[in-house]
Parts: sequence; C-alpha cells; structure tokens
Amino acid sequence: MIQPDAHSQTGSLWEEYAVYDIAEVVVDVEAPDLAPTYSYLIPESLRNQLKVGHCVHVSFAGREVLGYVLERKTLPQDDPLCAKLKPILGIVPEAISITPEQIALARWMEEHYVCSLQDALRCVAPNALGARLTIKVRLRDPNLRGRDLGKAVKQAHLIETLYSLGGEAELEELRKAAALDDFRTVYKTLLSKQLLLEKREIVRSGTALQKIKLYSLGPAAEVIGLAGLGRRSLQQQQILHVLQESTRAGQAEMTAAEIIEGSGASYASLRALVKQGILSVRETTRYRLPYKATSRRTAPPSLTQSQQQATQRIRSFLQSRSPKTLLLFGVTASGKTEVYLDAISYTLSQGLNALVLLPEIALTTQVADTFIGRFGEQVALLHSRLSEGERYDEWRRVQSGEAHIVIGARSAIFAPLQNIGLIIMDEEHEPSYKQEKVPRYSTRALAEERAQYNNAVLLLGSATPALESFYASECGTIERIEMLERVDNRPLPHVHIVDMRQEFQKKPTLFAQPLVEAIADRLSRREQVILFLNRRGYSQFVLCRDCGWTARCPNCAISLAFHLADRSLKCHHCNYLSSAPLLCPQCGGNRVKGFGLGTERVEEEALLRFPQARIARLDRDTTTRKEAHARIVRDFRQGEADILIGTQMVAKGLDFPKVTLVGVINADTAINMPDFRAAERTFQLLTQVAGRAGRGDIAGEVIIQTFCPEHYAIQAASRHDYIAFYRQELIYRKELCYPPFSRLANLICASTNEEVAASGAERLAAVLARLRPASVEIIGPAPASIPKLKTQFRHHVVLRASVEFPLHLLIRQALGSLPSSLRPLIMVDIDPISMA
Repeated sequence: MIQPDAHSQTGSLWEEYAVYDIAEVVVDVEAPDLAPTYSYLIPESLRNQLKVGHCVHVSFAGREVLGYVLERKTLPQDDPLCAKLKPILGIVPEAISITPEQIALARWMEEHYVCSLQDALRCVAPNALGARLTIKVRLRDPNLRGRDLGKAVKQAHLIETLYSLGGEAELEELRKAAALDDFRTVYKTLLSKQLLLEKREIVRSGTALQKIKLYSLGPAAEVIGLAGLGRRSLQQQQILHVLQESTRAGQAEMTAAEIIEGSGASYASLRALVKQGILSVRETTRYRLPYKATSRRTAPPSLTQSQQQATQRIRSFLQSRSPKTLLLFGVTASGKTEVYLDAISYTLSQGLNALVLLPEIALTTQVADTFIGRFGEQVALLHSRLSEGERYDEWRRVQSGEAHIVIGARSAIFAPLQNIGLIIMDEEHEPSYKQEKVPRYSTRALAEERAQYNNAVLLLGSATPALESFYASECGTIERIEMLERVDNRPLPHVHIVDMRQEFQKKPTLFAQPLVEAIADRLSRREQVILFLNRRGYSQFVLCRDCGWTARCPNCAISLAFHLADRSLKCHHCNYLSSAPLLCPQCGGNRVKGFGLGTERVEEEALLRFPQARIARLDRDTTTRKEAHARIVRDFRQGEADILIGTQMVAKGLDFPKVTLVGVINADTAINMPDFRAAERTFQLLTQVAGRAGRGDIAGEVIIQTFCPEHYAIQAASRHDYIAFYRQELIYRKELCYPPFSRLANLICASTNEEVAASGAERLAAVLARLRPASVEIIGPAPASIPKLKTQFRHHVVLRASVEFPLHLLIRQALGSLPSSLRPLIMVDIDPISMA
C-alpha cells in the first residue's frame, strides 16, 4: 500500500487513507465473453518497476497466463473489490513492451472494428515478439516412485508418470501424459506435500538477442611485429594479415566467420592465436539485420519541376506540425519515390521519424534498397517474411530509437515508432491494405489515427487512387498534389486494344498475332517484355467433357486450379491439395481437361513460340522461399531474362528501364466479378501494369487482349485517363448509393453446419431490423458470394448507411442482444474492400 501525503485532496492533516495500487491487465486468452481487462494488485516488490505497457504474468481462471498492463490506478482499502484481487506474479524479462500510443490504437480498433481488445492487441504485439509462460514440474526427490505413496493410487500414478518423463516436464505435458479427470486436485495435493516442485519459465521462440564474438589484434601482436609472422603457421599468418588489413581500413574487430572467409584458415588456428594472446576476443550482442548494410550512399538527384513543386508543398505541411492527409496523384514513372525520399529527409532534419507502408511484402526489398542507399542503418524493415529473430531485433531497434525510418507492409502500421512526423502509404489504392482476418482493419484508417495522435502528415501516393480518396480530394477533405508528367518528359506508353472476339473467329489463341509480332520485335532488339495475367496455375478448373464432373475443393465452394509443375489440384483459398486425375473419378472417361488460363499456361506458350527467349515467372508459386521475389526481380533488372510473366506482383511499383513492351493476356479476369469495385480494380491493374513499360530511354508499348474492348474501364486505361474513369464510375456509384456516397458493413455468420449459419444470419438481421434507424438499409440475409470457405458455410447481412453514421455502435448493440452461443459465429467487416 502507498500512503498519500498530508496535503492530499482529503484536506486532513491527521487521517491517512490507505489505498491499493491496481493494474488493469488484458490477458492473452482465447475465450468467449472475455472482459477487456482484469484488475490485479501490484505487489510492493513491483511497484517501482511496473509501467503501463509492460508484459506480465498473472493467474487467471486457475492457470498462469501472460498479459499487458494497460492502466495503473488506485482503490481505497475498504473497496470490497480489493479483497478479491490477485497479485501480479511478475514482469516478463526482456519481453516486448507496448507504448501508450499502441494501447490507444488497440482501444480504437476494439471500438471501431467491433473486435475484442485481445484481438486488437495481438496485432500490436504479435506472438512472434512475445513469450510463452510455462510451468516446469520436477520430483523433489529424483528417486521417488509411485509405490512410496502407499494406497494413494492417483497420486502414485502421477508420480510414476513424471518419473517416466525423466523426473521433470512441463505442466501441460504432464497433464496430457497422466490423463486424470481430477488432475488438478491430485497435482495440488502433491504440491502441498512438497513432493513436487514448480518452476516458472518464460519461453521465447528463438527471439533472444543474438550474442556474437568479435576478434581483434591483441597486445602480443604488436610485440611479435611483422618479423615474427614467419614463425607462425601459414594459416595463422593469413588470419593476422586479414585482421591487420581490416584494422588499417578502420574496422578493428571482425567476427570469426568474417576472418575465416577472408583468410581461408581454420577455426583451430583462430583459437590458437587467442590462446597465445596474439588475438583478443570479446562477446557482445548484435542485431540480425534483414538486409546487408552498405557504406555506399546515394545522393539526391536534381528534381524535375513537378517534383520540386510537390516537395515544396509537402514540406509546408510538415512545417505546420498539424495532422493533415495529402494525396500525391502522380502518373506512373513521375518520380513519386524521389518525392518520398525528400519528404523523409526533411522530416528527419526536423528531429522526427517516418513510417513508409507498402501494399505487399514483394515490394519491400526493392524499395528498401533505395531507402537504405539514401539513409543507411536508420532504416528498419518490418514484414511477415522476416525470421522471428530478425523481426524481434528490428522491433527492438525501432523501440530503442536507433531506427528512425520504418518500411513495411500492412502490419508495419503497428510499429513502436514514436515522434512520427510523416506516414507514407505508397500505392494507397491497393486492397491488400485491408486486413482480411479478424480484426478486419483498414491500414488507411489506422494511419489516419496515428497521424492524428502524432500531429503528423499522412501522404497517400498513387497513379490510380481509390475512388474514395480522389472524391475526398475533390470535396476538399484532403489536399491533392498532382504530378502529371513522367520524369524527363518521357511519354506514357502507347496502348493497343486487341479484340479477342475477332481473333477467336480466325483461330482460338492465347497470344493474338499483334502481341506475337511485338514480342518477336522486342526480342530481336534485345529489349525486355512483361506478360501479365492475374491468375496463377495452369488452368482455372478441370472438367470431364463426357459427364461434366468438375474438380471442386471439399472445404470451399469453388473449383480447384490445376498446376502443371507438380500435376496438382490446389485451392487458392484454403490451400487444399490433391493429385490431378488422368481419368474421370465419376465416369472413368479419359476426356478430363483443364479450362481457363493461368501464368503456368502463359509460360508454356511463350516457351513454345519463343524458344530462344529466357523466361522468368513471378507469382505466389515461384516466391514461396525467402528472398525468391527479390532474386527474380534482381535477375530480370540485370537482364538475365528477356520475358517476365506474372500476376499482379509485376504491376506494383517495379522499375525496369529495359522493358518496352507489356502484354496483358486477358484484361477481363476481374471485370465481371460480383463486386461493385470490379471496374475500379480492372482499371487500376491495367493502368499500373501498363506503367511498367517505357520507363527508360526507349518509348513503351502496351497490348491489351480483351473480350470487352468497349468497357469504359478498359477504354480509360488505354488512354491513361484516370479522370475519365473516375467521372464515369462516380455516376454508377451515386446511382447505386455505393461508397463514397455511403458506408457498408458486411456481417458474416459462419458455421460448419449450414442450417446454423443460415438461421444465425436470419436472427442477426431480425435484431438489426428492430434496432436500426430508418436511414440504415439492411441487405439480406443471403448466402455469401463464396457460400462455403475453409469448411465454414457462410451467410451474410450487409448494412448500408450514410458516410457519417456510426455503424460500429449499431452492430455492437445488435451483437449484445444475441445469445452468447451465436456471437462467436459472426464476423464483422466494417468498410469492406470485398463482399466475398
């Protein structure tokens, strides 16, 4: 207990009011109807150490778990709650702590995305960074056996089980091995008899700081001098030579691996020199950088007039130190990246930090090379492809203030970066900025919250902004900065539309004749080609032409895609995998054939038509290994391939100066999807992939193959005319009252039992109908566009309301009116990017 001083607000000089120090803790537990936080007493031993944001271990529901302290407060000693509170057991040493800003962000997510505080905090402090609390149990007497307990059969069984596990085991391992119904009672009895001893340990998945040894020339090395080198073995001479050269170059210390690699000597020779005192060695910790640090720095180039105007406006907003959202609307290859770099440089000069968000991990490596070249080790990378150790170390560098720039994909929005002056969202229109798992947050919305919290500038960059973003800039809600010319006034690529209806009247073909001729021409001139198809695999589905059987996923209501490389059938939603049959499993016929195109099929056709060409493929199947994407992109940029075939990965932010031709194999893959954003997505993809052509000194050309040449999205993309597309799309959105003229929420009831999913959605709709105001429209309930996904049947209810209406409040009220058994089945998606 702490004692207030005599001049506390009670005004009494004689009375002392004893109070308890309390912590509000969010526990890392998966359970329905969990309270956001639970109150715990702060013991005297932790009172001066415990801070808000610390990771602690506590007792919860009969077991010990981890949690985070979100608040500290006091309660009067006579408060009846105090008698019921348990003490915090300890602070988790070296665990990742969270900042007040991150706590505020998690609370905002809980409110606006109608999720649990636990789910929100798991985004902020992911499991890879945390720790796991284990209780190890051991026999007090290693020789104790079950027979020593006489007639206490269950106690004897538990002792024998632990003995068989080597006398020591984790509590959960012992519980499973013993398989006793009343395990807890028996276990507690043995603890009370002191026959068993407990030891609590914090287990981390290899994320502790990495310790290394650094070697340098010792005092004896100077005494020996060059004349004494000849008396050493050849390998020892080589080691000393490497270290002497390194010391002259300004690097006095080297790791063992660096020395061995440079000298070709053995570790035994290295150890011998240390033993003789010729080399000194010290142990230290080192961060595992996910990139190779380079001493080479790039200097800012001369900016174009358009870039100068953009940077001046951005700097003026940065100077104001007030939250502001800017839209940098620049055509492809207009030099937006250099504007980003200038804005970051100015932000750092003001003593502030910068956060750079990219739509996909795939872009991180290329962008990181550019930023590291300019800013060096001030840059930290955060994305899911890092190893746990790398992610742990990068998080530590950011948290300690050693890194001032964070670059990463969606999850980097939660980086523990403080004193933020600038947040950049490159390719802000990309749907991958929306989290598709609970909680289904919008990175853009979270970025706005962080900008507001830090009085920072949020800079949204795109050649094809989201319709909602451009509409906001038209209305004056956000500022728009335009860059409508390419660097050095290079022309935008000329786009040809090929009507595949006419081509198919001549002969069904994958490559129309104009595309074949254009590819051959580029190959003859030693220029590079990109072929784009936003479908991976070989065929999109497999069908028996005798009986109509189709290979379908047993877990999802979709067809399986055929992959030629391993002759497999794959579900691109749940990753179900099976072998492709040679004969129809239904009728036994041999007329089983794949239909629909994928990148594997395009690659096969390209190899047949252009056998002399070197061909690479960039899609999710070829980039499963770490660094695979970076290698493919690097090799293509260095001219080691002539044709790059890929999905939307090739459309995003990549810069290949030698690419003069882009071929779109099928522009219609998204245009007829049952989604009100289908036309927008088509326009964005076509415009972005077209922008990969002509970024060097030679003008570019784009050939778009389509069965819908008259569609306004394709026509506008062929002219690089965002404004024309925007005007037409806005008319349709307004007629149908879709965003930006409304807000949507998609509520999905999912269950392995279809009747439960359907009845749950109906019950939810009924509750919403009773609670909603007249201005909120309810659409459904109905089966979702993918009615079964990952074994779950899905029925949904869609809400549509005015832009200002707080949908989250209505939804939370409705969920609170439902039975507790139904609430866990309902997934809430506020402002959905897709209705699937």
